[in-house]
Amino acid sequence: MNSLIKLTSILLLSTGALVTHAGTDSITVKFRLNVPTACVITNSNKALILPLMHNTAPVMLNINVKCNVKYTIKASSGNSLGHNESELINPESTQKIPYSVTMTGGPTPVIVNGPASATVAPSTPTKTDIYTLSAKTKSALAIEEYIAGNYEDTVTVEITY
Repeated sequence: MNSLIKLTSILLLSTGALVTHAGTDSITVKFRLNVPTACVITNSNKALILPLMHNTAPVMLNINVKCNVKYTIKASSGNSLGHNESELINPESTQKIPYSVTMTGGPTPVIVNGPASATVAPSTPTKTDIYTLSAKTKSALAIEEYIAGNYEDTVTVEITY
């Protein structure tokens, strides 16, 4: 009897060695591509000199903005006289020439020498927001009444995102 128990134990142990255990293992992989923030004024020349006419004819410049995030836009003149108003100064003269400067177009209004615009939603991949900066003298100038030279002002257009 004792040997029967031993034989049965050996048989059970040897057949247990042939039994395989089923199981699983896994790994989860998430792929991610980070698209960085991009917000640019896409004009090729970012330091322009535009000549104003003495006869109130406006000069215009399109300013192209492309952003993949929300942004605000602001335009400010160096010699501000208030909203959409400024003056041209010649360092050789005490005379100043007032002029109007406006910014139109784009998805939101922009007041030159005013607060930043309302927040603008990101552009679609194929869309550029186009703003038009326009300036003109407030009245026709009798140029012989002004000292010769360059009368200048600088307008800075800034996007914040």
